Amino acid sequence: LNRVEARLIEEARGEALFLIPYALRDLAEAWRLVYRDLGLRRGRVVYLRRREEAFDPEVARRVAESPLVILAAESLPEFLDLIRNSLLLQALAEVYRQGGGVVAVGEAAGLLGEAAFYALEGEVRAGFGLALRSRRMSPQRGLALLPRVEERGRFLALSRLVADNPDLVGLGLLENTALRLLRGLGEVWAGGVTLVDAGGAEYTGRGVRGLRVDVLSTGERFPLPSL
Repeated sequence: LNRVEARLIEEARGEALFLIPYALRDLAEAWRLVYRDLGLRRGRVVYLRRREEAFDPEVARRVAESPLVILAAESLPEFLDLIRNSLLLQALAEVYRQGGGVVAVGEAAGLLGEAAFYALEGEVRAGFGLALRSRRMSPQRGLALLPRVEERGRFLALSRLVADNPDLVGLGLLENTALRLLRGLGEVWAGGVTLVDAGGAEYTGRGVRGLRVDVLSTGERFPLPSL
């Protein structure tokens, strides 16, 4: 994904801000070193330890002024609880509104959608993502994003969710996939995306019937749900 990351950094004119929980501070420092080889000139890091920090006006200002914000987290439920309904979330919406990039990497890729998936006790669970609380980040509304959809049980988890919530469109991301959501369109920059539209589908208890499934590869585009 180096070419994708280099493209994002170029669009942000060499600037990026990493927004991460404090537990990932060493990883963020490693990222900054790697991204320098991809054109990063100015890389800043905001570490979150407590929810109160997400309501700090100075922290929110730093995020809102960044042309590219990169999110990462180990535990999605905890990270979501840190920033939900906060000034920091408003700042992320402002970055997007101004035409900047809000990027979630790894397992955190799903948190920008209306539904966020996370692992709990060996199962894939779903909860509210960030877009549900921020109408200004509308391109992520109506979406359920699930990384590593190729792993056992994850496609079924995504299918069940959209079958039970037909207003959602599921996007399953293969490993090493880069997906851009912008101006009402999704574009696969790298890897592959499985689009799951429930429509008239139903979950039978043993499986899901009536799904529409599209398998998309690099370079393909698709319309985002309009809510």
